[in-house]
Formats: sequence, C-alpha cells, structure tokens
Amino acid sequence: MEGNKVAGGLRGLRIQVAGFGVVGSAQAYLVSRLGHRAFIYDPYKGYGRLVRDVDVTFICTPEDCVEDVVRTLVAEGVRGLYVIRSTVPVGTTQRLIGEYGVHICHNPEFLRESHSFEDALHPSRVVIGECCREDGDLLERLYAPLNRPVYRTNPQTSELIKLVSNSLRAVNISFWNELYLLCQRVGADIGVVAEAADPAKVLGEWEGGKWGTKFFGKPYGGKCLPKDIRHLINAFTQNGLNPAILEAAEQVNATMKALHGQ
Repeated sequence: MEGNKVAGGLRGLRIQVAGFGVVGSAQAYLVSRLGHRAFIYDPYKGYGRLVRDVDVTFICTPEDCVEDVVRTLVAEGVRGLYVIRSTVPVGTTQRLIGEYGVHICHNPEFLRESHSFEDALHPSRVVIGECCREDGDLLERLYAPLNRPVYRTNPQTSELIKLVSNSLRAVNISFWNELYLLCQRVGADIGVVAEAADPAKVLGEWEGGKWGTKFFGKPYGGKCLPKDIRHLINAFTQNGLNPAILEAAEQVNATMKALHGQ
C-alpha cells in the first residue's frame, strides 16, 4: 500500500494484517504510512495469502474468528508477535496465550467506521495490553510517530478499556433518552438541560472534575447526591416513567455502602 510516511519511529518492519474489513484496511493503511511493508491476509474474503516471515501479525477479524486465526497462524508457523486488534471478551488474550503457547498482545482500535483511516492515523489514544515488556516496547515504538497518549497494561485491562469505552457511550445515550421522556412529560427543554449539564463538563471539569472516576469501591454520599438522585427518581415515577438507570445507580451505591459497613 502506498502513502506518505509518518516521520520517526521504527522502519522497515514486515507487518501482516489478518482481516481486511474496516479495522484491517485502516491498520494496513496506518502501518504503510508509518514506513512498513504491509501484507494483507483475509481468508474469509479471499484477499492475499498467509505470510510466515513477518515481524508482527495484527488480527483484525470479527471477534468470533479471532481464535481460528490464532490457530492458523500457529499451525502454519507464522513468526513474530501476534496482536489482537479485534474487540474480544475479557480474558480472551490470556486464554489464547496459555492454549497456544505464543506471545499475543491486545491492542484495541478506536475507530469510527466512516472515518476509519483518519482515526487510525490520528487516534485518541493507544492502548497496549502487553504479554511481556519486550513486545510492549515494540508496539510502543511502532506507534511512537503518532505522538498520542499510550497506556501500557495487561491484556485483561486492555480488553476492558475497549468494552468500557463503548458501554459508557451506550449508558450515556440511554440515560439521556430517559431524560428526554421526562422532559416531554414535564415541559422542560431537553436541549438546554443537555447543554447546561453536559456530561463531559459536569463529570470532567466543573465542581472539581473527575466525578465518577475517583471513588473506586467507595459509595457516593454527602448531602446532595443521595438526595438529588432520589428527587429525580421521584420525578420519573410521578410522571409514569421508569427511571431504570437511576434506580440501578442507587442499587450499586447500596452495595458499596454494605461493603463498607455503612
């Protein structure tokens, strides 16, 4: 694949990309721009052929094909590091390492389908779930020219980061959909509420910031949070609506309080 090279970092690696969908095509574009030779292999779409003599193989297939690809790579004697870019259940990478006796890292992608090449070249962050320090170093050096924040951790944490990122979005969308229904019932302007209670600012900036990411096992308390969430729950129920997300939050907090003997 052709393209202008991004300055700095490693040069001249032989990198195989297994899977040539949205993720795989973006990854092949990226490694080519970073100055490496990209080999495309997608047996499910009939692209390319398996190359054994490579430095890294990125697995970019649908999650239900990941283990089949690992099995094939091992059976065919493909050398180098295997890296799972696909989203997989927590514990998958470590299990495959144990079952197949090879080095595998998890390196989740954060791509929008309609902007996959742009997002690959300008990622929000790079997450490396490393099987060992040496392989983590290799991936960090590979991505260094992108000059983005790098989080190096174990594969279980890496797998969770991807799942949590998307689950936060799903919960946030559902939360605001619940509020939309309430605003319709009480005559409130959902647009103004959303602007003045912007989650990015309410949680990350205003009144000290880092709300929701600084407790880690401790319940929320004080005078305002327990009282105000109950007021909002009551507003839902009084208007014939089900505040499922808010009630779940109260249940989680009750569990935390019990764990702390409160």
